[in-house]
Amino acid sequence: MFSLARTAFRTRVPIQRTMATAAAVSRLERSRPAKTHTEYKKPFSQRKQFLFGEYETQFVDSPSVIVLQHHNLSGTEQAAQRRELKLNAQGAKLMIVRSRMAQAVLRDTAYANMAALFSGPSAIVYWQKESMKEGFDPMLAMKQAMEITGKQRKMVLMGAKIEETLLNPAMMKDFVNMPSIDMLRAQVIGVVQSPSQQLAALLQRIPQRLAGVLKQRADGESQEAK
Repeated sequence: MFSLARTAFRTRVPIQRTMATAAAVSRLERSRPAKTHTEYKKPFSQRKQFLFGEYETQFVDSPSVIVLQHHNLSGTEQAAQRRELKLNAQGAKLMIVRSRMAQAVLRDTAYANMAALFSGPSAIVYWQKESMKEGFDPMLAMKQAMEITGKQRKMVLMGAKIEETLLNPAMMKDFVNMPSIDMLRAQVIGVVQSPSQQLAALLQRIPQRLAGVLKQRADGESQEAK
């Protein structure tokens, strides 16, 4: 009995350390420190500390976070959404979150206005640093994620943040329909190059026009001489 109990204790210690460590990985800037104790002066459980740190990490590290409300989404449907997001939305991940915990994470931060989005059964779509490889396009990734989750009738789009900007559903749709950065660059280059190209073409036509004018004048003088 003693040896079994000792073994069980040893297996639990690393898990608790992992939870405590995960809660301190990333911190959002706050106007006042986050609470560490309940209203009864008891410290939050290891599980709550772990979840707090996990949610906080996603808002710090992910360039975009999409907030969704889900209604009776089964385990099979969750797995299907996770698989499609990973494959077709540049490695996006889906996490079912506790609304009250998410509200606590966002309280007294720059994203405090997003706390109201977490009402009832909630979920977030986010991107980890490991999935943001070279060529990662946050705008395209958000658009792809919105299209995938939009097909699931049990999921409702509530809002999102991209970098430091907060978006409601209408703003999100307008945002993702904007041209990509590469397209905008091409348009800017086209606008800049267009006048110079027109000028070059005009300069090329000037000698031809000048030659034509001189020829007409020469022909006219020859006719007058006759």
